[in-house]
Amino acid sequence: MKWNFEGKNAFITGGASGIGKKIALDMASSGASVAILDMNEELGNKTVEELKKAGNGKAIFLKGSVSDKEGVEKLIDQAMVEIGDFDFVINCAGILRDFLVSRFNEKFWDLTLDVNLKGVVIVSQAFVTKWVNESRAKAKEKGEKYLPILENKPRVIVNIASLAAEGNAGQLAYAASKAGVVGVTLTMAKELARYNVRTHAVKPTLIATPILGKLLEREDGKFKDYYEGRIPFGIGKTSYVSDPVCFLCSEGGYFMNGTLIPINGGKMDGL
Repeated sequence: MKWNFEGKNAFITGGASGIGKKIALDMASSGASVAILDMNEELGNKTVEELKKAGNGKAIFLKGSVSDKEGVEKLIDQAMVEIGDFDFVINCAGILRDFLVSRFNEKFWDLTLDVNLKGVVIVSQAFVTKWVNESRAKAKEKGEKYLPILENKPRVIVNIASLAAEGNAGQLAYAASKAGVVGVTLTMAKELARYNVRTHAVKPTLIATPILGKLLEREDGKFKDYYEGRIPFGIGKTSYVSDPVCFLCSEGGYFMNGTLIPINGGKMDGL
């Protein structure tokens, strides 16, 4: 067991594949119960079977889009009935729709920001509303406006941003969405600290995931060679993202809030 997440519950969006799946597996193998929210039902059900084999906790799949506010709220209520209260919320769901500024695609722009940015807010808001109401109810019972911070249950939100947030040619919508995730993360970190909720983001460079696979196969692997040449340590593994995320959720990360971790493969000047 790499991390001690016994008795902890994690809600992971985009958990059926790629980075989200790796985080789910690492948390499950470390004792956590895991709910994954994803659009791909086939992969989601397969991942749940892997999660059950990886650990002794519960594992469930929820089909839905993070951009559907009403649907997300219903699915989170369902997850809380089946698993219980959640300690960790990992916003990993994302899509990639590339285009140049000169070839602005409104449909791709709206879709990308709906999933990558609005989805982070919708999922976080659904949980945060419950946590804040819980805290305020306890404070009211004590005749106080706010519950003392450490009397709130400690919780963690980790958002998957990207080094593309610093700008990357050809990725107007993706870069905008991930820059937005950074801003949202820092805002939530300031707003939610009084409720003992710590909020962080990680900013990976190129990681070998299904969302990247088709890009790397283009033109007989020329794109793969190009990007590997730009990143000193090469294209990353999903474990390189999962480990920092798990650390932020662990006891070792307790004294941290509003952290932005660049997972940069040794490249110091962006993506």
